[in-house]
Amino acid sequence: MLSRLFWLFAGLALGVMVHAAFVLLLPSVTLKRNFAWLNQGQDANTFFVLPTRELRQLFPGYPTQSVLGACAFDVSRSSVNFTAQIPPGFWTFTVYASSGQVIYSLNDQQTGTGNFTVNLTRAPSLLEVLTELAPDDLRTSTGWTVSAKDPRGLAVLWQPVAETAQRAEVVKAFEKTICQAQS
Repeated sequence: MLSRLFWLFAGLALGVMVHAAFVLLLPSVTLKRNFAWLNQGQDANTFFVLPTRELRQLFPGYPTQSVLGACAFDVSRSSVNFTAQIPPGFWTFTVYASSGQVIYSLNDQQTGTGNFTVNLTRAPSLLEVLTELAPDDLRTSTGWTVSAKDPRGLAVLWQPVAETAQRAEVVKAFEKTICQAQS
């Protein structure tokens, strides 16, 4: 009897561990795969709007009329400015490290406006901070600044659209977004 109870408990514990590993690891693996696909064929520091078909494939949880734009940024050589003019309504702006970790998030309620600029920079290393060898633009930046430990990542702008007819207007506004390296 104790042997059966032991094996029942061991099987249940194994099932819980496998389920937990699946739930914790699958989103990260899926996000990395999606980032790799988004970065494929795209120039660094260039904003693009994801076509509806790709949006459905890569982000099936998003509403189908959503508009999603992204910029695969590279701050290894210089900072990158992300400037957007978004139509009124709910929207989110999220900056991801190349690992898929969220390093910054912003939405319409936090900004109070649809016009904003975020400066993406490389975070100075501990050695650079201690020896003050960080480039001047990393020490004296102003405004909204996001410092990324990983020099490459993805900045994603998303806005849901209630009516299909409104999607073209939101896409047109998103196309004015600039993601550009600073010289």
